[in-house]
Amino acid sequence: MTSAAPLEQYSQGTAVLPVNNVDSVMQALLERTGAYATTWQARGTLLREQWWQKYLPPISPAKSIVQFLAPVNQAPALVGQVVETSNLNRQATGAVFSNVCDRVIFGSDFRKWPNRETADTLLASHTLTDHLNIIFCTVSHHLSPRVSKAAIEAGAHGPIVYYSEGRGLRDRLGWLRITKDHEKEVLMVVAEAENAQRVFDAMAKSGEFHLPGRGFMYRLIIDRGMFHLASRVSHHHHRANMQQIIRAIDHLSGHTHWRDHTAIQMAIDERTNVTAHSPSVTPYLHNQTRLSAICPSTHSNDLMDFFLECGVPGLSLHYGQTLRKETDGEVSHTEYALLQSVVATDTADHIFEEIDHGATENACDDLCVFSHRIPEVAC
Repeated sequence: MTSAAPLEQYSQGTAVLPVNNVDSVMQALLERTGAYATTWQARGTLLREQWWQKYLPPISPAKSIVQFLAPVNQAPALVGQVVETSNLNRQATGAVFSNVCDRVIFGSDFRKWPNRETADTLLASHTLTDHLNIIFCTVSHHLSPRVSKAAIEAGAHGPIVYYSEGRGLRDRLGWLRITKDHEKEVLMVVAEAENAQRVFDAMAKSGEFHLPGRGFMYRLIIDRGMFHLASRVSHHHHRANMQQIIRAIDHLSGHTHWRDHTAIQMAIDERTNVTAHSPSVTPYLHNQTRLSAICPSTHSNDLMDFFLECGVPGLSLHYGQTLRKETDGEVSHTEYALLQSVVATDTADHIFEEIDHGATENACDDLCVFSHRIPEVAC
Protein backbone atom coordinates (compact mmCIF):
# COMPACT_ATOMS: atom_id res chain seq x y z
CA MET A 1 0.00 0.00 0.00
CA THR A 2 1.09 3.56 -0.63
CA SER A 3 0.05 6.81 0.93
CA ALA A 4 -0.26 10.11 -0.90
CA ALA A 5 -0.14 13.47 0.83
CA PRO A 6 -2.64 15.65 -1.04
CA LEU A 7 -2.90 18.25 1.74
CA GLU A 8 0.82 18.37 2.52
CA GLN A 9 3.40 20.01 0.32
CA TYR A 10 7.02 18.96 0.33
CA SER A 11 10.23 20.64 -0.77
CA GLN A 12 13.41 19.05 -1.99
CA GLY A 13 16.42 20.72 -0.42
CA THR A 14 19.88 20.45 -1.98
CA ALA A 15 23.22 21.69 -0.70
CA VAL A 16 26.61 21.70 -2.45
CA LEU A 17 29.31 21.77 0.21
CA PRO A 18 33.05 21.45 0.67
CA VAL A 19 33.84 17.92 1.83
CA ASN A 20 35.04 19.07 5.24
CA ASN A 21 31.68 20.76 5.98
CA VAL A 22 29.46 17.75 5.36
CA ASP A 23 29.75 16.14 8.79
CA SER A 24 28.76 19.30 10.67
CA VAL A 25 25.81 19.94 8.33
CA MET A 26 24.56 16.37 8.59
CA GLN A 27 24.86 16.48 12.36
CA ALA A 28 22.87 19.73 12.51
CA LEU A 29 20.12 18.29 10.31
CA LEU A 30 19.94 14.97 12.16
CA GLU A 31 19.46 16.69 15.51
CA ARG A 32 15.82 17.07 14.45
CA THR A 33 13.60 14.16 15.45
CA GLY A 34 13.03 11.67 12.66
CA ALA A 35 15.16 13.62 10.20
CA TYR A 36 17.14 12.06 7.39
CA ALA A 37 19.38 13.25 4.57
CA THR A 38 21.26 11.66 1.70
CA THR A 39 24.78 12.56 0.64
CA TRP A 40 27.00 11.61 -2.29
CA GLN A 41 30.29 12.76 -3.78
CA ALA A 42 30.74 15.30 -6.57
CA ARG A 43 33.36 17.66 -7.91
CA GLY A 44 33.57 21.30 -8.88
CA THR A 45 34.97 22.80 -12.10
CA LEU A 46 37.58 25.55 -12.20
CA LEU A 47 39.18 26.91 -15.36
CA ARG A 48 42.72 28.23 -15.35
CA GLU A 49 42.98 31.84 -16.50
CA GLN A 50 46.46 31.78 -18.02
CA TRP A 51 46.34 31.45 -21.82
CA TRP A 52 49.03 28.80 -21.86
CA GLN A 53 46.98 26.62 -19.47
CA LYS A 54 43.85 26.44 -21.63
CA TYR A 55 44.86 23.02 -22.97
CA LEU A 56 45.12 21.56 -19.48
CA PRO A 57 42.07 19.83 -17.95
CA PRO A 58 39.95 21.85 -15.51
CA ILE A 59 40.71 21.75 -11.81
CA SER A 60 38.15 19.57 -10.01
CA PRO A 61 37.89 20.37 -6.28
CA ALA A 62 36.08 17.70 -4.25
CA LYS A 63 32.52 18.54 -3.25
CA SER A 64 29.67 16.75 -1.52
CA ILE A 65 25.95 17.02 -2.19
CA VAL A 66 23.44 16.77 0.64
CA GLN A 67 19.76 16.32 -0.18
CA PHE A 68 16.56 15.98 1.84
CA LEU A 69 12.80 16.01 1.31
CA ALA A 70 10.87 17.90 3.99
CA PRO A 71 7.48 19.60 4.50
CA VAL A 72 7.30 23.04 2.89
CA ASN A 73 6.87 24.83 6.22
CA GLN A 74 10.11 23.26 7.50
CA ALA A 75 12.23 23.80 4.38
CA PRO A 76 13.23 27.46 5.04
CA ALA A 77 14.58 26.53 8.47
CA LEU A 78 16.53 23.60 7.08
CA VAL A 79 18.02 25.69 4.29
CA GLY A 80 18.88 28.33 6.87
CA GLN A 81 20.48 25.68 9.05
CA VAL A 82 22.73 24.64 6.18
CA VAL A 83 23.76 28.25 5.52
CA GLU A 84 24.58 28.90 9.18
CA THR A 85 26.43 25.64 9.78
CA SER A 86 28.60 25.73 6.66
CA ASN A 87 29.03 29.54 6.35
CA LEU A 88 27.70 29.54 2.79
CA ASN A 89 27.62 33.34 2.78
CA ARG A 90 31.36 33.26 2.09
CA GLN A 91 32.68 33.29 -1.44
CA ALA A 92 33.61 30.04 -3.20
CA THR A 93 32.06 27.87 -0.49
CA GLY A 94 29.02 26.20 -2.03
CA ALA A 95 25.30 26.52 -2.71
CA VAL A 96 21.95 25.63 -1.19
CA PHE A 97 18.45 25.77 -2.63
CA SER A 98 14.99 24.23 -2.34
CA ASN A 99 12.32 23.29 -4.89
CA VAL A 100 8.66 22.81 -4.00
CA CYS A 101 7.41 19.46 -5.34
CA ASP A 102 4.29 19.40 -7.48
CA ARG A 103 3.26 16.00 -6.16
CA VAL A 104 4.64 13.51 -3.63
CA ILE A 105 3.60 9.96 -2.87
CA PHE A 106 5.10 7.75 -0.17
CA GLY A 107 5.30 4.00 0.10
CA SER A 108 3.84 2.56 3.27
CA ASP A 109 7.31 1.51 4.48
CA PHE A 110 8.98 4.82 3.71
CA ARG A 111 9.61 6.91 6.80
CA LYS A 112 8.96 10.47 5.72
CA TRP A 113 10.14 13.62 7.44
CA PRO A 114 7.76 14.40 10.34
CA ASN A 115 5.41 17.29 9.70
CA ARG A 116 4.66 19.98 12.24
CA GLU A 117 1.62 22.13 12.59
CA THR A 118 3.65 25.34 12.79
CA ALA A 119 6.62 26.40 10.75
CA ASP A 120 10.04 26.30 12.36
CA THR A 121 11.16 29.85 13.09
CA LEU A 122 14.87 29.09 12.90
CA LEU A 123 16.02 31.01 9.84
CA ALA A 124 19.42 32.09 8.61
CA SER A 125 20.31 35.72 9.06
CA HIS A 126 21.54 35.80 5.48
CA THR A 127 19.19 36.73 2.68
CA LEU A 128 18.06 33.98 0.33
CA THR A 129 16.80 34.88 -3.12
CA ASP A 130 13.98 33.45 -5.22
CA HIS A 131 15.41 34.73 -8.53
CA LEU A 132 17.40 31.59 -9.31
CA ASN A 133 17.25 28.72 -11.78
CA ILE A 134 18.96 25.35 -11.62
CA ILE A 135 20.21 23.65 -14.79
CA PHE A 136 20.85 19.90 -14.94
CA CYS A 137 22.75 18.54 -17.92
CA THR A 138 23.37 14.80 -18.48
CA VAL A 139 26.13 14.01 -20.99
CA SER A 140 28.80 11.44 -21.70
CA HIS A 141 32.01 12.01 -19.77
CA HIS A 142 33.97 13.03 -22.89
CA LEU A 143 31.53 15.95 -23.52
CA SER A 144 31.51 17.16 -19.93
CA PRO A 145 34.60 19.46 -20.15
CA ARG A 146 33.32 21.17 -23.30
CA VAL A 147 29.86 21.87 -21.88
CA SER A 148 31.33 22.99 -18.55
CA LYS A 149 33.60 25.50 -20.29
CA ALA A 150 30.65 26.85 -22.31
CA ALA A 151 28.68 27.42 -19.10
CA ILE A 152 31.56 29.31 -17.50
CA GLU A 153 32.19 31.40 -20.61
CA ALA A 154 28.48 32.33 -20.60
CA GLY A 155 28.84 33.75 -17.10
CA ALA A 156 27.99 30.78 -14.87
CA HIS A 157 29.99 29.29 -12.03
CA GLY A 158 31.95 26.10 -12.57
CA PRO A 159 29.40 23.27 -12.88
CA ILE A 160 29.10 20.73 -10.09
CA VAL A 161 29.59 17.29 -11.61
CA TYR A 162 28.65 13.82 -10.35
CA TYR A 163 28.42 10.41 -11.96
CA SER A 164 25.19 8.76 -12.97
CA GLU A 165 24.19 5.54 -14.70
CA GLY A 166 21.95 5.81 -17.73
CA ARG A 167 19.22 3.21 -18.17
CA GLY A 168 16.66 2.87 -20.94
CA LEU A 169 14.83 0.55 -23.30
CA ARG A 170 18.05 -0.83 -24.74
CA ASP A 171 18.86 -2.33 -21.33
CA ARG A 172 15.86 -4.62 -21.81
CA LEU A 173 17.04 -5.93 -25.21
CA GLY A 174 19.60 -8.53 -24.21
CA TRP A 175 22.96 -8.31 -25.99
CA LEU A 176 22.17 -4.90 -27.50
CA ARG A 177 22.89 -3.30 -24.15
CA ILE A 178 26.64 -3.94 -24.59
CA THR A 179 26.69 -1.21 -27.26
CA LYS A 180 25.46 1.40 -24.80
CA ASP A 181 27.64 3.65 -22.68
CA HIS A 182 26.06 3.47 -19.22
CA GLU A 183 28.34 5.93 -17.51
CA LYS A 184 27.12 9.51 -17.66
CA GLU A 185 27.99 12.72 -15.90
CA VAL A 186 25.45 15.17 -14.54
CA LEU A 187 26.40 18.85 -14.63
CA MET A 188 24.54 21.05 -12.17
CA VAL A 189 24.59 24.84 -12.56
CA VAL A 190 22.81 27.38 -10.36
CA ALA A 191 22.23 30.65 -12.22
CA GLU A 192 20.45 33.91 -11.59
CA ALA A 193 17.16 34.09 -13.48
CA GLU A 194 18.46 36.94 -15.68
CA ASN A 195 21.39 34.82 -16.89
CA ALA A 196 19.80 31.36 -16.93
CA GLN A 197 18.57 31.44 -20.52
CA ARG A 198 21.94 32.58 -21.88
CA VAL A 199 23.76 29.85 -19.93
CA PHE A 200 21.19 27.25 -21.00
CA ASP A 201 21.54 28.19 -24.67
CA ALA A 202 25.35 28.16 -24.51
CA MET A 203 25.41 24.70 -22.91
CA ALA A 204 22.89 23.33 -25.43
CA LYS A 205 24.90 24.65 -28.37
CA SER A 206 28.20 23.37 -27.01
CA GLY A 207 26.76 19.93 -26.30
CA GLU A 208 25.12 19.79 -29.75
CA PHE A 209 21.91 18.50 -28.24
CA HIS A 210 20.17 18.86 -31.60
CA LEU A 211 22.06 15.69 -32.61
CA PRO A 212 20.75 12.30 -31.44
CA GLY A 213 22.40 10.56 -28.51
CA ARG A 214 24.23 13.61 -27.16
CA GLY A 215 22.36 13.82 -23.88
CA PHE A 216 19.68 16.02 -22.43
CA MET A 217 19.37 19.10 -20.27
CA TYR A 218 16.59 20.83 -18.39
CA ARG A 219 15.99 23.89 -16.26
CA LEU A 220 14.03 24.26 -13.00
CA ILE A 221 12.92 27.36 -11.13
CA ILE A 222 14.29 27.50 -7.59
CA ASP A 223 11.96 28.38 -4.75
CA ARG A 224 14.71 29.99 -2.67
CA GLY A 225 18.44 29.66 -2.29
CA MET A 226 21.90 31.15 -2.60
CA PHE A 227 25.13 30.17 -4.31
CA HIS A 228 28.77 31.14 -3.91
CA LEU A 229 30.67 28.92 -6.30
CA ALA A 230 33.87 29.77 -8.16
CA SER A 231 34.47 29.41 -11.89
CA ARG A 232 38.15 30.24 -12.40
CA VAL A 233 41.42 29.98 -10.56
CA SER A 234 44.06 32.64 -11.00
CA HIS A 235 47.41 33.60 -9.54
CA HIS A 236 46.41 37.26 -9.66
CA HIS A 237 45.55 38.62 -6.22
CA HIS A 238 42.31 40.39 -7.01
CA ARG A 239 40.25 41.58 -4.09
CA ALA A 240 37.00 40.56 -5.80
CA ASN A 241 35.97 38.12 -8.50
CA MET A 242 33.65 38.88 -11.39
CA GLN A 243 30.55 37.51 -9.65
CA GLN A 244 31.18 39.80 -6.68
CA ILE A 245 31.63 42.79 -8.97
CA ILE A 246 28.36 42.07 -10.83
CA ARG A 247 26.42 41.74 -7.58
CA ALA A 248 27.93 44.98 -6.30
CA ILE A 249 26.78 46.80 -9.45
CA ASP A 250 23.31 45.26 -9.00
CA HIS A 251 23.21 46.64 -5.47
CA LEU A 252 24.39 50.11 -6.47
CA SER A 253 21.97 50.26 -9.42
CA GLY A 254 19.04 48.91 -7.46
CA HIS A 255 18.14 46.60 -10.36
CA THR A 256 19.66 44.20 -12.89
CA HIS A 257 18.49 45.94 -16.07
CA TRP A 258 21.97 47.32 -16.69
CA ARG A 259 22.97 43.80 -17.76
CA ASP A 260 20.72 44.14 -20.81
CA HIS A 261 22.81 47.00 -22.23
CA THR A 262 23.49 46.35 -25.92
CA ALA A 263 27.25 46.82 -25.73
CA ILE A 264 27.59 44.44 -22.81
CA GLN A 265 25.30 41.88 -24.42
CA MET A 266 27.22 42.04 -27.71
CA ALA A 267 30.49 41.51 -25.89
CA ILE A 268 29.12 38.48 -24.07
CA ASP A 269 27.63 37.05 -27.25
CA GLU A 270 30.90 37.50 -29.13
CA ARG A 271 32.79 35.72 -26.38
CA THR A 272 30.38 32.80 -26.05
CA ASN A 273 29.34 32.55 -29.70
CA VAL A 274 25.69 32.78 -28.62
CA THR A 275 23.41 35.32 -30.28
CA ALA A 276 20.97 36.75 -27.76
CA HIS A 277 18.16 37.40 -30.20
CA SER A 278 18.53 34.40 -32.50
CA PRO A 279 16.85 31.07 -31.78
CA SER A 280 18.97 28.17 -30.65
CA VAL A 281 19.67 25.36 -33.09
CA THR A 282 18.41 22.98 -30.41
CA PRO A 283 14.61 22.52 -30.33
CA TYR A 284 13.33 22.87 -26.79
CA LEU A 285 10.51 20.84 -25.27
CA HIS A 286 7.90 22.23 -22.90
CA ASN A 287 5.18 20.84 -20.61
CA GLN A 288 7.55 18.25 -19.21
CA THR A 289 7.93 16.84 -15.70
CA ARG A 290 10.94 15.59 -13.79
CA LEU A 291 10.02 12.38 -12.04
CA SER A 292 12.21 11.38 -9.08
CA ALA A 293 12.14 8.26 -6.92
CA ILE A 294 14.03 7.23 -3.80
CA CYS A 295 14.33 3.58 -2.80
CA PRO A 296 16.87 1.20 -1.22
CA SER A 297 19.63 0.35 -3.67
CA THR A 298 18.73 -3.34 -3.47
CA HIS A 299 15.33 -2.59 -5.07
CA SER A 300 16.48 -0.09 -7.71
CA ASN A 301 16.43 -2.56 -10.64
CA ASP A 302 12.84 -3.64 -9.92
CA LEU A 303 11.72 -0.03 -9.67
CA MET A 304 13.49 0.87 -12.93
CA ASP A 305 11.69 -1.98 -14.70
CA PHE A 306 8.39 -0.66 -13.38
CA PHE A 307 9.09 2.86 -14.70
CA LEU A 308 10.15 1.56 -18.11
CA GLU A 309 6.98 -0.54 -18.36
CA CYS A 310 4.96 2.60 -17.60
CA GLY A 311 6.43 4.39 -20.63
CA VAL A 312 9.47 6.20 -19.21
CA PRO A 313 11.98 6.49 -22.11
CA GLY A 314 15.10 6.54 -19.95
CA LEU A 315 16.38 6.94 -16.41
CA SER A 316 19.44 8.28 -14.66
CA LEU A 317 20.50 6.48 -11.51
CA HIS A 318 22.99 7.24 -8.78
CA TYR A 319 23.51 6.06 -5.23
CA GLY A 320 23.92 7.95 -2.00
CA GLN A 321 24.37 7.25 1.69
CA THR A 322 21.18 8.02 3.63
CA LEU A 323 21.53 8.87 7.30
CA ARG A 324 18.50 8.68 9.59
CA LYS A 325 18.09 9.47 13.25
CA GLU A 326 16.25 6.64 14.95
CA THR A 327 13.91 6.98 17.90
CA ASP A 328 16.60 5.71 20.27
CA GLY A 329 18.93 8.51 19.15
CA GLU A 330 21.21 6.28 17.06
CA VAL A 331 22.01 7.19 13.45
CA SER A 332 21.51 4.50 10.81
CA HIS A 333 23.34 4.37 7.46
CA THR A 334 21.66 2.85 4.40
CA GLU A 335 22.51 3.03 0.70
CA TYR A 336 19.59 4.46 -1.25
CA ALA A 337 19.19 4.97 -4.99
CA LEU A 338 17.88 8.13 -6.62
CA LEU A 339 16.16 7.56 -9.96
CA GLN A 340 15.24 10.48 -12.17
CA SER A 341 13.64 10.88 -15.56
CA VAL A 342 12.18 13.69 -17.66
CA VAL A 343 8.80 12.66 -19.06
CA ALA A 344 5.66 14.17 -20.49
CA THR A 345 3.32 15.37 -17.75
CA ASP A 346 0.66 12.84 -18.82
CA THR A 347 3.15 10.00 -18.34
CA ALA A 348 4.03 11.25 -14.86
CA ASP A 349 0.34 11.40 -13.91
CA HIS A 350 -0.11 7.82 -15.14
CA ILE A 351 2.83 6.61 -13.03
CA PHE A 352 1.43 8.29 -9.92
CA GLU A 353 -1.91 6.59 -10.50
CA GLU A 354 -0.26 3.20 -10.87
CA ILE A 355 1.74 3.67 -7.68
CA ASP A 356 -1.31 4.90 -5.81
CA HIS A 357 -3.10 1.69 -6.78
CA GLY A 358 -0.31 -0.44 -5.35
CA ALA A 359 1.50 -1.35 -8.55
CA THR A 360 4.93 -1.29 -6.85
CA GLU A 361 4.08 -3.54 -3.92
CA ASN A 362 5.84 -6.55 -5.41
CA ALA A 363 9.00 -4.55 -6.14
CA CYS A 364 9.33 -2.27 -3.13
CA ASP A 365 7.15 -0.28 -0.78
CA ASP A 366 10.02 1.57 0.88
CA LEU A 367 9.98 4.33 -1.69
CA CYS A 368 9.11 7.96 -2.28
CA VAL A 369 8.17 9.37 -5.69
CA PHE A 370 7.91 13.09 -6.36
CA SER A 371 7.80 15.44 -9.33
CA HIS A 372 8.73 18.95 -10.46
CA ARG A 373 7.42 20.86 -13.47
CA ILE A 374 10.08 21.75 -16.03
CA PRO A 375 9.78 24.94 -18.07
CA GLU A 376 12.39 23.91 -20.67
CA VAL A 377 14.14 20.77 -21.90
CA ALA A 378 16.90 20.39 -24.51
CA CYS A 379 17.44 16.91 -25.92
